Amino acid sequence: MMRRGFTTGQIHRKSTNASWVGEDESPTTIVRRGKFEPKKLFSIFFKSNGPVLIHDVNEGKTIDHNYYIENCLKPVVKEIWKQRKSAGTKGIKLLQDNARPHIHSDVINYLTEEDIIIMSHPPYSPDLAPCDYWLNDYIKRNLTDQPDEKSLALPVFTL
Repeated sequence: MMRRGFTTGQIHRKSTNASWVGEDESPTTIVRRGKFEPKKLFSIFFKSNGPVLIHDVNEGKTIDHNYYIENCLKPVVKEIWKQRKSAGTKGIKLLQDNARPHIHSDVINYLTEEDIIIMSHPPYSPDLAPCDYWLNDYIKRNLTDQPDEKSLALPVFTL
C-alpha cells in the first residue's frame, strides 16, 4: 500500500529551474512551496496489473487502525473477491510500511482472518517501497498541474 500526500499546482522540478545568466544579470527567482501548503492524501492499493483501490482521505482526517480497516482494507478485500471469485484473497500478499495503523494487532488479525499474507517491511526503509520505482514519479509528472484538490482527485482515480 502506498499513502501519498499531493500538493496542488505545479512548481517546476530542479532541472527546469536551471538557466544561464549573464555577468550583469541576476538569477531567476525560484518559487518554493510553503511548509504548510495543503496536501491531498490518497491511499492507493495496487497489484502488478494496476490499482485495486484508490481511497480519498478527507481533509483533516486522522487515520487510525479502525479507519484503516473499515475504509481501506475491507473495500480492498471486497474488490479482490470481485476480481478473483474462485480464489478470493488466497495467495494475496500485502506489503505496507510500519506505520502505527498498519501494525496494530486488530489490523494484523483482520488480514490473517482474510487469509492475506503480510510481507515484512524493514523499519526505516522507504527505499524498498515498490511504488517509489514508478508510481510516485508517474504522479509527480502527470498530476501536478491540477489547480485544487477536487480536480486532482479525478486523474488519480483514473490511473
